[in-house]
Order: sequence, then C-alpha cells, then structure tokens
Amino acid sequence: MPTILSPMPTIQLSLPTLMEPTAQRMPPCNHFSVPKWDESKPRELTQYFKELEYLFRDCSITNHTQMKEYMARYVTYDTDETWTGLSKFAATTISYKNWKEAVICLYPSAEESTCYTVNKLHQLVQDNFDLSAYTLGTFLMYYRKFQKIFWWLLQHGKIHANEE
Repeated sequence: MPTILSPMPTIQLSLPTLMEPTAQRMPPCNHFSVPKWDESKPRELTQYFKELEYLFRDCSITNHTQMKEYMARYVTYDTDETWTGLSKFAATTISYKNWKEAVICLYPSAEESTCYTVNKLHQLVQDNFDLSAYTLGTFLMYYRKFQKIFWWLLQHGKIHANEE
C-alpha cells in the first residue's frame, strides 16, 4: 500500500503587536483629577502651578500657548477672565513661565518671599503663650505651626540660627 504523505497544514501565528504608549490627554475642566485652586487661599497658587506642570510633563505638553490656555482653563470663570485679560496671555512671544510670573504678581501673598514673616512667628508665640491651659494635642498643633514657620524663615534667610 502506498504511503500518502500529506503536508502538515501551516499555522500562522501572529503575536499581538505592542502599541507604543501614547501621551496622556489633559483632563476636562470638571474632572476630579484636575488641579484646583481656591482664590481665597492665594498662598496655594504656587502649588496649583506645580500640579499643573506635573500634568504638562505627564501629557507631554510643551507648547507655551497650550500651557497658558490650560492654566486658565482649570480655574473659575472670573479668575480665567482676569488671567486671560493680561496682555502677556495673547502675546505668543511671551513664555508660559513669564505669564505665570505675571499672574503670581496679581496675588502678593502668593509669592514665596512673602510666605511667612518674623512678625507672624512672634504673633503665633504670643497667641500661645499660656501653655498651662493646653492639652498635649493643642501643644503639638502649636509646635507644628511653629516648626513650619521657623524652618521656612531660617531656610529663606529671614532669621539666623544661634550658633552658641
């Protein structure tokens, strides 16, 4: 009996190709993950910028015009009008960094150089002078506030450590 050789069927396997990762998109303005800033707390404005710039890096946004638009997009309508009303907003030759500095100038207490003062430290000590009425919890709250202000003033050269 003759042997019949049948060719083996060829099976073509294709492995799924890995897609290159695409840059993340900036979230819509009411999304839970957008940076938020409350205008009643101007000291937090620089933190808003830090969060926004983190998103810019994450989403590969380097175009200064886009950066300025997103910076104004995530704030209230009134704040948006104020920021986009600055002449530096429309000027394409002005960088995001320069426009951000112009915005910070609108909120004097947002500038890092005015974050804390020696008078604020003195006031904190005066307000908490009578420690006999304090519990451990309230003393530690005072201590944390004191440490925050003291170390900021020391790091920014507003006070000097006693070297004795």
